[in-house]
Amino acid sequence: MDITDLILQNLGPEGLAHIGAQVGLDPDQTQNAIEALAPALAAGVRRNTASPDGLAGLLAALAQGNHAQYVEQPRAVEFSAVKNEGDAILGHVFGSKDVSRAVALQAAGSTGVPDSILKKLLPIIAPMVMGAIAKMIFGGGSPAQPAPQPAPRSAPSGGGLGDILGEILGGGRGGSGGGLGDILGQVLGGGGARRAPQPEPQRRSTPSGGGLGDILGEIFGGGDEGAPQADHPYARTRDVLDDILGRGTPRGDAGDVLLDSVEDYLRNR
Repeated sequence: MDITDLILQNLGPEGLAHIGAQVGLDPDQTQNAIEALAPALAAGVRRNTASPDGLAGLLAALAQGNHAQYVEQPRAVEFSAVKNEGDAILGHVFGSKDVSRAVALQAAGSTGVPDSILKKLLPIIAPMVMGAIAKMIFGGGSPAQPAPQPAPRSAPSGGGLGDILGEILGGGRGGSGGGLGDILGQVLGGGGARRAPQPEPQRRSTPSGGGLGDILGEIFGGGDEGAPQADHPYARTRDVLDDILGRGTPRGDAGDVLLDSVEDYLRNR
């Protein structure tokens, strides 16, 4: 199951009707819009997390807030309640409002839904995509439990990336209920061994501007000495996340094609 399937499954007919009613679409039109926009957002996240710093930034963001609620309670998603967060996610994923507008314009051609409506749907769908990523990373198992072997790339919903993070950040469960928050609690202090920063001529900055992003950046290592080897924690994490985000799947390819088309459009307009 990919991110789009997870969103649609949790929405169901009632959820599709609820989301569509907010922007004047029927359930079929709403589903078509989600099937076009969610893969584009996933492709944007995949491109933004292609570096260790970008991946550290995403994991730091997922460690804060309850993103899974947008998938687990989709009928409660209201435009007025999620617009600010959705716009913030779009700004980070796409980089500018021009890209968001162009994504809506390109998707309008394949869905038959006006781009003005798709622009309004984007900040509704963006939090749901982040929620689906969080659920597919950590759903079905505690990320604080180390896995004896790397999780298969074909089964991200079983906690693959969460298991890898458990290995990276020191294994055993410490604290209350597990999860990335508990792991980060161990990393930040409170019983777990924290990795000492390595001396560097110049400290690498991360998207979050410090804090968790810096710590996760240290954990995944720098990209200053070339690409990480295949068995490096960053490379393993990167592979699992790429699969979650649809790399090499028909929808993943469609998302990449749409973003490539947007780049061409913005370059040549």
